[in-house]
Amino acid sequence: MITEATPFLNFNGDCHEAIALYGRAFGATVVDRRGWDPAMFGGELPPGFDNGVMYARLTVGSVPLEMSDVPPGMTVEAGSNLCVNLHVTEADELDRCFAVLAEGGNVVMPPEDMFWGARYGKVVDRFGIAWSLHCQLA
Repeated sequence: MITEATPFLNFNGDCHEAIALYGRAFGATVVDRRGWDPAMFGGELPPGFDNGVMYARLTVGSVPLEMSDVPPGMTVEAGSNLCVNLHVTEADELDRCFAVLAEGGNVVMPPEDMFWGARYGKVVDRFGIAWSLHCQLA
């Protein structure tokens, strides 16, 4: 069952600044904020990632807003820095939704079990809409 669809914003290393701006502009509340884990990069963070945001979730009123800095080697440009983050309760439902969205689209990251305890995949559908699908595993 799908439980939530939220906007997901990507930044080129300035996610902390964006969080502060959205706090001032909208009264956004930070619900969760996590930095990059050195273990993801063989024990040492790449230059410039010591203060990066791997994941953040804010609320603007009752509306969730998720965001992160992109990983090393990736960049975003205006227009490619937003996707819909779909929260799903079952891994097989995530895989089914992903397969449908991938028809005629572009698979960015196939669904796989991730180090943070979730199944995750990212796809751009045939209409150019980016989707991140997330299922917490336990």
